[in-house]
Amino acid sequence: MDAQAEFEMEFADSEIRQTLWRGDDLHVIFSAVSATRQVPGDTPVNGFLQGVELVLQRCTPAATTTLFGRVRAGSLRVQGQSPQLRMSVPSRWEMPLSLELEPAQSGVVVLQAQAMECHLQTGGVFRESLFC
Repeated sequence: MDAQAEFEMEFADSEIRQTLWRGDDLHVIFSAVSATRQVPGDTPVNGFLQGVELVLQRCTPAATTTLFGRVRAGSLRVQGQSPQLRMSVPSRWEMPLSLELEPAQSGVVVLQAQAMECHLQTGGVFRESLFC
């Protein structure tokens, strides 16, 4: 992948592969996220980014069994600010936040944490969308 490329993901139309609790931290691992790739000087390219993981640190216990498959909608709210529908990959927040995810097959799940990290796992791949 181009080292200069920057990515911005959105929750809608992304797909959750797995959620794992590791102590108080919740790992949300995506099969693919809807994303935009931006290389300085080039036109932004829409597509899908594979290998994105969110780590919600010191997450309030919540039922996560319905967090899999396609995400219909989602947003991040940091310290009560307006909801963000998109975020940079990678990114990090060191403050209380709430993440709302709405899987296509169930209702909204609200996760609250004291911090969150969004990173691209080793081997992450961007694929341009061929949608016309």
